[in-house]
Amino acid sequence: MKTWIIIWLIAFLMLSCQKKEKPPVLAKVDGKEISLEEFKLAYQFNPFLTRVQNPDSAKWFLLKSLIAEKLIALNGPTNDQQIQDLLEAYRHEATIEVFWKKVIEPKVTITDSELQQAYLRSKIKKVVQYLIFTDHNEARQAYQLIRQGMSFEQLAQLRGFDEHFILSDTLSFTGQLPHIEEQVFKMKVGEVSPPVKEGLYFFVLKVIGEQRDIFTSEEDFNYRENSLRKKLKRQRMQKAMEQFLAQNLPQTPYQLSKEKVKQLLKVIEKKIFENHKFGKNEGLTSDLSFLPDELANDLLNLPLVDFYYGERWTVKYLLKRLSVSSYPLRFDNRGLFRKSFLLALKNIVDDQIILHEAQQRNLHNSDYVKQQVAIWRDYLLFKKGLANILKDKSLYNPQPIYEYLNKKTIHYVIKINKTMLDTVRLFKTDMAVLKQHFPGRLAVPVIPLLTGYDLQYQFEESY
Repeated sequence: MKTWIIIWLIAFLMLSCQKKEKPPVLAKVDGKEISLEEFKLAYQFNPFLTRVQNPDSAKWFLLKSLIAEKLIALNGPTNDQQIQDLLEAYRHEATIEVFWKKVIEPKVTITDSELQQAYLRSKIKKVVQYLIFTDHNEARQAYQLIRQGMSFEQLAQLRGFDEHFILSDTLSFTGQLPHIEEQVFKMKVGEVSPPVKEGLYFFVLKVIGEQRDIFTSEEDFNYRENSLRKKLKRQRMQKAMEQFLAQNLPQTPYQLSKEKVKQLLKVIEKKIFENHKFGKNEGLTSDLSFLPDELANDLLNLPLVDFYYGERWTVKYLLKRLSVSSYPLRFDNRGLFRKSFLLALKNIVDDQIILHEAQQRNLHNSDYVKQQVAIWRDYLLFKKGLANILKDKSLYNPQPIYEYLNKKTIHYVIKINKTMLDTVRLFKTDMAVLKQHFPGRLAVPVIPLLTGYDLQYQFEESY
């Protein structure tokens, strides 16, 4: 009997040790929590804090603003479908971020020697001419002409370019065009590359010049080491992701009907460019949110994407995913819209493959994902609530907001861990930062500084 008691106690102690500690909470607004991590992120990436020089004042102004956000969010429309769709998109993106962090990043190592090589390579710029192809076979056939003796200039002329107006650029080692950079920086002046795929396109490049910065020093290397490490790591992680997908997924992880996509694009372009007007700047994919109400049901229910693991997307579901994604669309003309639409479609479908792999590992239930969803939920509710407060009022007059908040603080319990606030050490970038894998999506919501209301709170050492 005693043996069983001892075993039970050991098991209990082991489970107790494994139990995760709750993340530190800086403040509570009637049950809504502001975690220390949320506060740190908001402080780091809030451009409004630029004008606040004193760190203690900056912390206090930001905390008051986050509390104001929670107060306004408390009365937001929680059943709003647009908010629910956006939160689902944020959940997906956070899950993919965790996959990069937990599964891909551990596969990447960078040695001191590789950093030194990257430093020396960063001192070199390659001047290139290039031709762009949308089809791999066409690019491969063009390269074969080079191998058979045709000059790059003759190939360019064959594609309609005058030899004095061939597309050209100067490339640095930045990691933004990983496949092109990897190829070009292996080439000597005068060499022509085989087709290189970058994004949706294939490039044949010729190196026509090289610029070298001969100044190198240990001090200069130490100054640039962190930046170089990030760039090199980004390249290595991209390659590690490609290797993971090649090793763990079938060669064709999804089937996408080109004919159906052409049919869909034809209808969408007609709706947009004949019935709706857009500016000449980049649009957001949310500009497509009106389409499901205007397209025929037989088109909306048309199967468009079949994934290897059995999931199927209809046109309607794809448009829903597009309308909440962060991949921008161009509405300048039909050609630019078509290219941006196809690129956004490819990115969303590719993201789904990674998302499925992440969900198989239960990463969608990780603490980071839950934290991200909670942060964005409150922010979206705050924006909806703010729109109601400022309805028929000037956006430049914050007085209605302050009046609303001064009334609300009386009715809600606000608790602040002032000791934590006073002792936490923070740094700020004075700028908003976009997430690496999701262009256009902010790493954390940018909260405007609202300071003109009377905050009544309870002081607490800990929770």
